[in-house]
Amino acid sequence: MPLRDQSKYEIVVPGEPKEVTEIRKHILDAFGDLEFVDEGHKYFLHGRELTPVSTIVSRFESEFDTVAKATAYAEKNGNTPEYWMDQWKFTNLKATVTGTQVHSYAESLAWIHMMHPENITEDNKYKYIKDKNWLIPTRPKEESALKFWQNFPQDMWVVLPETKLYSGINPDKPKFKEDFGGTMDLLMYYKNPNDDSKSGLVLGDWKTNGNLYKEFSRATKKMMFPPFQEYFEENLSAYTIQLSCYQIPLEDLGYKVLGRRIIWLKDDGYEVISVNNETKKLREIL
Repeated sequence: MPLRDQSKYEIVVPGEPKEVTEIRKHILDAFGDLEFVDEGHKYFLHGRELTPVSTIVSRFESEFDTVAKATAYAEKNGNTPEYWMDQWKFTNLKATVTGTQVHSYAESLAWIHMMHPENITEDNKYKYIKDKNWLIPTRPKEESALKFWQNFPQDMWVVLPETKLYSGINPDKPKFKEDFGGTMDLLMYYKNPNDDSKSGLVLGDWKTNGNLYKEFSRATKKMMFPPFQEYFEENLSAYTIQLSCYQIPLEDLGYKVLGRRIIWLKDDGYEVISVNNETKKLREIL
């Protein structure tokens, strides 16, 4: 079956710089053979399974021993370990489902921003008011996503929402021990109005966590595993590594990446957080 979504492959946004149109087509063409299977969150390239970026990131943080933690928590707070494991699972699933819904809404707003509402996700089409070009938010974090798009900088252009990519795209670059695949939430292009040499890609990822920071790790100096031992073991650190993983395939296609942004959607607004470039360390160990 064809893997490339032809409806998005031919997208042109009115008024966008020519290089943005060309980058979009190039990226979709380059990575169009990557197949994502939602069940099990798996990526395949011509039948070969790739390592998900999320798996790469997880190698640099401690594994959560659910049974041991639940047992200790039950001894301190009562009820059984099974009770607490169910409580945690319910809370995690609630956050995951909510996060998926907010991501889908934010992606749909991106297509509206690009003046291509035909690409609004299926689960958001009932929210679209065509004659007003409105996509109605139905929860606080969606309100925050709407504010983000209302404040989107004039010199920034959307290349693609939901950008699938994988490592090893350039045969002239050193091979990785294992290739990885992933999906970035938002690929943008900054067009410097005065100097094209300062223009380039900006990588973005929506996050809906209650907190990106972990006070316990900061208080106890619990750090990520080498070579990222200067980072606290917390969500922000994991996302820093994640965005650098996404950057590698784009660099290997020859693109300049200016920055990486966490777009943290909260119940009362949003925060855009710039994170470090860790591609050098990743290339050394992957």
